[in-house]
Amino acid sequence: MKISARKVAPDVYALNFDDTEVVLEGKEIKMLLLEVMQTLAPGGATKKEDTRSKDFMRRIKNANDVGIQKLLLVADHEDLLVLLKNGELDEMLQDKFFNNMSDKNRKMFEEDLIYQFKDGIPAQRAKQAISRLIETTKDLEVEGSLTYENVMSR
Repeated sequence: MKISARKVAPDVYALNFDDTEVVLEGKEIKMLLLEVMQTLAPGGATKKEDTRSKDFMRRIKNANDVGIQKLLLVADHEDLLVLLKNGELDEMLQDKFFNNMSDKNRKMFEEDLIYQFKDGIPAQRAKQAISRLIETTKDLEVEGSLTYENVMSR
Protein backbone atom coordinates (compact mmCIF):
# COMPACT_ATOMS: atom_id res chain seq x y z
CA MET A 1 0.00 0.00 0.00
CA LYS A 2 1.31 3.43 -0.92
CA ILE A 3 0.76 6.06 1.78
CA SER A 4 1.55 9.76 1.46
CA ALA A 5 0.70 12.96 3.30
CA ARG A 6 0.80 16.63 2.34
CA LYS A 7 -0.24 19.95 3.77
CA VAL A 8 -3.03 21.48 1.67
CA ALA A 9 -3.77 24.58 3.75
CA PRO A 10 -2.90 25.98 7.16
CA ASP A 11 -3.78 23.24 9.67
CA VAL A 12 -5.29 21.03 6.92
CA TYR A 13 -3.63 17.85 5.63
CA ALA A 14 -4.39 15.33 2.90
CA LEU A 15 -3.52 11.68 3.52
CA ASN A 16 -3.46 9.33 0.53
CA PHE A 17 -3.87 5.58 0.90
CA ASP A 18 -3.34 4.21 -2.62
CA ASP A 19 -6.16 5.91 -4.58
CA THR A 20 -8.13 7.11 -1.55
CA GLU A 21 -7.59 10.62 -0.19
CA VAL A 22 -8.67 11.73 3.27
CA VAL A 23 -8.51 15.39 4.34
CA LEU A 24 -8.01 16.06 8.05
CA GLU A 25 -7.62 19.15 10.21
CA GLY A 26 -4.76 19.50 12.68
CA LYS A 27 -6.79 18.25 15.65
CA GLU A 28 -7.89 15.16 13.75
CA ILE A 29 -4.31 14.44 12.63
CA LYS A 30 -3.10 14.65 16.24
CA MET A 31 -5.80 12.23 17.40
CA LEU A 32 -4.97 9.86 14.53
CA LEU A 33 -1.26 9.95 15.36
CA LEU A 34 -1.99 9.26 19.02
CA GLU A 35 -4.13 6.25 18.10
CA VAL A 36 -1.46 4.94 15.70
CA MET A 37 1.24 5.33 18.36
CA GLN A 38 -0.86 3.53 20.95
CA THR A 39 -1.62 0.72 18.51
CA LEU A 40 1.98 0.24 17.39
CA ALA A 41 3.57 0.74 20.82
CA PRO A 42 0.98 0.08 23.51
CA GLY A 43 2.03 1.76 26.72
CA GLY A 44 4.73 3.74 24.92
CA ALA A 45 2.98 7.06 25.39
CA THR A 46 1.43 6.20 28.74
CA LYS A 47 3.78 8.16 30.99
CA LYS A 48 3.56 11.24 28.78
CA GLU A 49 -0.25 10.92 28.63
CA ASP A 50 -0.51 10.47 32.40
CA THR A 51 1.53 13.63 32.95
CA ARG A 52 -0.50 15.48 30.34
CA SER A 53 -3.75 14.40 31.99
CA LYS A 54 -2.57 15.38 35.48
CA ASP A 55 -1.35 18.77 34.22
CA PHE A 56 -4.69 19.35 32.53
CA MET A 57 -6.67 18.46 35.66
CA ARG A 58 -4.46 20.73 37.75
CA ARG A 59 -4.89 23.65 35.35
CA ILE A 60 -8.63 23.26 34.76
CA LYS A 61 -9.30 23.67 38.50
CA ASN A 62 -7.90 27.18 38.13
CA ALA A 63 -10.02 28.15 35.13
CA ASN A 64 -12.43 31.05 35.29
CA ASP A 65 -16.10 30.20 35.85
CA VAL A 66 -17.21 31.67 32.52
CA GLY A 67 -14.66 29.46 30.76
CA ILE A 68 -15.89 26.37 32.61
CA GLN A 69 -19.49 27.21 31.68
CA LYS A 70 -18.46 27.54 28.03
CA LEU A 71 -16.55 24.25 28.22
CA LEU A 72 -19.67 22.57 29.61
CA LEU A 73 -21.60 23.85 26.59
CA VAL A 74 -19.15 22.90 23.84
CA ALA A 75 -17.39 19.75 25.11
CA ASP A 76 -18.81 16.30 24.57
CA HIS A 77 -20.91 15.09 27.52
CA GLU A 78 -19.10 11.73 27.56
CA ASP A 79 -15.69 13.44 27.70
CA LEU A 80 -16.80 15.58 30.63
CA LEU A 81 -18.06 12.46 32.40
CA VAL A 82 -14.64 10.85 31.98
CA LEU A 83 -12.97 13.95 33.43
CA LEU A 84 -15.32 14.01 36.42
CA LYS A 85 -14.93 10.27 37.00
CA ASN A 86 -11.12 10.51 36.83
CA GLY A 87 -11.25 13.37 39.32
CA GLU A 88 -13.95 11.95 41.58
CA LEU A 89 -11.64 12.13 44.62
CA ASP A 90 -10.63 15.70 43.80
CA GLU A 91 -13.16 17.85 45.63
CA MET A 92 -11.84 21.05 44.10
CA LEU A 93 -12.30 19.71 40.55
CA GLN A 94 -15.78 18.41 41.33
CA ASP A 95 -16.79 21.74 42.87
CA LYS A 96 -15.37 23.70 39.92
CA PHE A 97 -17.60 21.86 37.47
CA PHE A 98 -20.72 21.17 39.53
CA ASN A 99 -20.89 24.76 40.80
CA ASN A 100 -21.01 25.95 37.20
CA MET A 101 -23.92 23.68 36.21
CA SER A 102 -27.63 24.14 36.54
CA ASP A 103 -29.31 21.88 39.10
CA LYS A 104 -30.80 19.82 36.26
CA ASN A 105 -27.42 19.34 34.56
CA ARG A 106 -25.72 18.53 37.84
CA LYS A 107 -28.27 15.82 38.62
CA MET A 108 -27.91 14.37 35.12
CA PHE A 109 -24.10 14.25 35.41
CA GLU A 110 -24.25 12.71 38.90
CA GLU A 111 -26.62 9.97 37.71
CA ASP A 112 -24.54 9.28 34.60
CA LEU A 113 -21.40 9.00 36.75
CA ILE A 114 -23.07 6.40 38.95
CA TYR A 115 -24.48 4.21 36.20
CA GLN A 116 -22.08 4.60 33.31
CA PHE A 117 -18.81 3.84 35.05
CA LYS A 118 -19.66 1.04 37.45
CA ASP A 119 -16.69 -0.96 36.17
CA GLY A 120 -14.31 1.97 35.73
CA ILE A 121 -13.15 3.70 32.56
CA PRO A 122 -11.13 1.87 29.90
CA ALA A 123 -7.68 3.50 29.70
CA GLN A 124 -7.94 4.17 25.96
CA ARG A 125 -11.31 5.88 26.37
CA ALA A 126 -9.96 8.07 29.18
CA LYS A 127 -6.89 9.10 27.15
CA GLN A 128 -8.98 10.00 24.12
CA ALA A 129 -11.52 11.96 26.17
CA ILE A 130 -8.83 13.95 27.99
CA SER A 131 -7.05 14.65 24.68
CA ARG A 132 -10.26 16.00 23.17
CA LEU A 133 -10.91 18.13 26.26
CA ILE A 134 -7.37 19.53 26.10
CA GLU A 135 -7.92 20.52 22.46
CA THR A 136 -11.30 22.07 23.29
CA THR A 137 -9.84 24.09 26.16
CA LYS A 138 -7.03 25.30 23.87
CA ASP A 139 -9.66 26.57 21.44
CA LEU A 140 -11.49 28.34 24.29
CA GLU A 141 -8.21 29.88 25.45
CA VAL A 142 -7.52 31.21 21.95
CA GLU A 143 -10.97 32.79 21.72
CA GLY A 144 -10.43 34.32 25.16
CA SER A 145 -13.33 32.78 27.05
CA LEU A 146 -11.15 30.43 29.13
CA THR A 147 -8.46 31.94 31.33
CA TYR A 148 -6.61 30.71 34.40
CA GLU A 149 -5.90 32.05 37.86
CA ASN A 150 -2.66 31.24 39.72
CA VAL A 151 -2.01 27.66 38.59
CA MET A 152 0.94 27.02 40.91
CA SER A 153 -1.01 27.58 44.12
CA ARG A 154 -3.37 24.66 43.68
